[in-house]
Amino acid sequence: MPVRYAIIGAGAVSDYHHVPGIRIDKRSELVAVCDPNVELLEKRIKDWGVSKITTSYEEIAADPDVDAVVIATPNDTHRPIALACIAGGKHVMCEKPLGLNFEESKEMYRAAEKMKVRHMTAFTYRFAPSMRYLRHLLKNGELGELRHFRSQRFLDWPETSWGWRQYKKTAGGGDLFDMTIHRIDFAMDLMGPLTTICGAVATFCPRDRTVDGKPCPPSEVDDWSALIGRFQNGAVGVWEGSTVMKGYHNDGFGHEWAEVNGTLGSAVYRLQDPNHILLGKQGKSLEKVAVPEEFLKLPGSPRNPHEGVPSTVFRYDLVYELTSAIVDGRPAVPGFDDGARAQAVADAVLASNDERTWKDLDLRM
Repeated sequence: MPVRYAIIGAGAVSDYHHVPGIRIDKRSELVAVCDPNVELLEKRIKDWGVSKITTSYEEIAADPDVDAVVIATPNDTHRPIALACIAGGKHVMCEKPLGLNFEESKEMYRAAEKMKVRHMTAFTYRFAPSMRYLRHLLKNGELGELRHFRSQRFLDWPETSWGWRQYKKTAGGGDLFDMTIHRIDFAMDLMGPLTTICGAVATFCPRDRTVDGKPCPPSEVDDWSALIGRFQNGAVGVWEGSTVMKGYHNDGFGHEWAEVNGTLGSAVYRLQDPNHILLGKQGKSLEKVAVPEEFLKLPGSPRNPHEGVPSTVFRYDLVYELTSAIVDGRPAVPGFDDGARAQAVADAVLASNDERTWKDLDLRM
């Protein structure tokens, strides 16, 4: 019997990432969709070919015909939806940030562990072929002793309203919680845990008008974030992200550069070209290197990595990973614990900004 999925949150992220991932895997089946927007639900009946729809996540949590859920809803709803579904025995993938703060995220992790359900944070970029290959090079010592990590994530988004995403009560944070948190996660996956950071955020755009020009309450969250960190292994890191970098549109994918420097060489991941890395050894220059075939997708993934837009199709492997974890009876990676630790760092960035000081990190779960 396939793993029977319900999508909770029927917006663009589910349509773009998760439903295609369910569709291509014969071990997975989309059986239900939940969203408060009835008009959108009716559209998804046609788009996704699903007959069971509801506006109640509690109904999904109690449904015996649902094995697993994907939560892609506003940030402030992640915790109650996840806890209800976990209590109902469902395996759960949740979009980032898991909660509005570390304590909420940690509660979700502990609940999932207690109920022995598989849990996964949708940290998409871990699944990029270039990121998977970069991790392989690091773990095999190809770059030597790791010294430095650097990340840039720039997007050229309109300066109109973000809706719920621009208010602290519903979003918690802006660029920091939406974009930079991804880079915090994969930095710790590559380099090991962070021990201390200093950070800053800024808001440049009032976002007090909707797309059609109507007035709305101004933004309360950041559209630029940055931090400097020290890793447990002695390495250092620098991150910067912004959604208002003019000239960095790149067909909607923006600009991403994540670099690791070691004693033997340097390597670079770029979202714009996820099937290649830049690699340079001591005394040489960075050169473009094709990602080997075995890193273009997760082992066993049914998708063809040579079809579709490279910066899009790797995202389908998220659902494949969760389904594999359910079928194989193993933890999914990245889990809620990874999501919670990244949230702890993001929380510390806000505290550092407010207090104008370095912050020590406690990542214990």
